[in-house]
Amino acid sequence: MVKKNYGKLFGQAGLLSFILIISAVFILSAGVTSVWAKKASAQKAAVGLVDLNNATQKELEALPSVGAATAKKIIAGRPYKSADELSKAGLSAKAIDKVKPLITVGGATAAVADSKPAKELKATAKSAKSAATKLAPGTKININTADKATLEALPEIGPVKAQQIIDGRPYKSIEDIMKIKGIKQKTFDAIKEYLVVN
Repeated sequence: MVKKNYGKLFGQAGLLSFILIISAVFILSAGVTSVWAKKASAQKAAVGLVDLNNATQKELEALPSVGAATAKKIIAGRPYKSADELSKAGLSAKAIDKVKPLITVGGATAAVADSKPAKELKATAKSAKSAATKLAPGTKININTADKATLEALPEIGPVKAQQIIDGRPYKSIEDIMKIKGIKQKTFDAIKEYLVVN
């Protein structure tokens, strides 16, 4: 009689324990799922939607599967009418699917309308800059002592190359400037008439 009561008691306790364990598993999995969902929505809220037609390079680089080179290609390929057009910037279908929930395509019509004047303005600004900084014939620039602004006045020399020239000093001859990355024979031929070393 006592054995039967213990068996019944342990049987009920075992069933109760089993039910409690199953309940705990469901509660924990629901909690974990909720945490993941909250984390995903928080990340979306923090990142916001990135507009393909207006985002900066850094904003594009924050997207999954998009590095610096791809971000530049995306910018060069503007304007976009849909996310699927990212394939022309080199993104695979899988990468496009990853970024779709994080992007928007806005201002495509305005970008198309404004793209031609913007290009014309850029070309005008570039020609104005080259005209303003054109060196007079016979001008000589000492590459061992000239400041950055003076070096930038040389044809085909921008701020980066000017700084590289300064960092590479001293030079024994004007030909030594070709040791600078990006200054090849063509660039040297364009600037050599202005260069001196002392």
